[in-house]
Amino acid sequence: MIWINGVPRVPRYDVRLILPLLVSLSLSSCAVPRPAAHAATTLDQAALIDAHQDFTQSPRPGYVLDADAVNRLPTVTPTGVIIIGDSIITGWSGYVAHVFPNALINGRVGRQFSSALHIWAMMHANHETDGVGYVVVELGTNGYVDPAQVAQFMSMVGHRQVFFVVPVVPRSWEPEVQNLYFQLPRRYPNAHLVRWDLLSADHPTYFWSDHVHPTWAGIQVMVHAMAQEVAKYPPPVNRGY
Repeated sequence: MIWINGVPRVPRYDVRLILPLLVSLSLSSCAVPRPAAHAATTLDQAALIDAHQDFTQSPRPGYVLDADAVNRLPTVTPTGVIIIGDSIITGWSGYVAHVFPNALINGRVGRQFSSALHIWAMMHANHETDGVGYVVVELGTNGYVDPAQVAQFMSMVGHRQVFFVVPVVPRSWEPEVQNLYFQLPRRYPNAHLVRWDLLSADHPTYFWSDHVHPTWAGIQVMVHAMAQEVAKYPPPVNRGY
């Protein structure tokens, strides 16, 4: 990332350089807290093809980020949304920033839900959460989610509107994570779901061949669903949280 007039910009990259890094995004879903068996022997070649297709199909090279982590500051102030995610958000963070110009976007390849607690605490200490009314959580791709950690996170974010993207990942933890998220709106009046599981059902073209990471077609559907859900709910009245 480079900075121009105080605004973060992603430079144009040679596709030959971006492919190995994008492959790491595709492989990130194998990092899990509980052991699981994966057949990854053919994923490397498939990921190279998928990465090249995403790079060429994306209308702007800056929509795709060739890094294992991102911390994008909003281009429109004040910050209204905080988005915390894993490789899915990281890889397409340029496009996410395009749709959410007032968002602070923090993503990392292979991220577990537990990381959200430290990230929020750090943002809060730096006053980056001041006045923010919306939080989008795109986590659960890389492993099981501890319900106690979700409860702790909801306590930390307070009365802000929180949106959980329901992950789609053909791994052993998918049903458990999805079922946990399905329960959240009943437990917390400020918890909402972005039903990526429903939106992507019967749409194989929305995914790379790993069936986890979204293609250019898929990420558009996911991110616009995020924006539509956020628009449904007013921010909390108390702006001093």
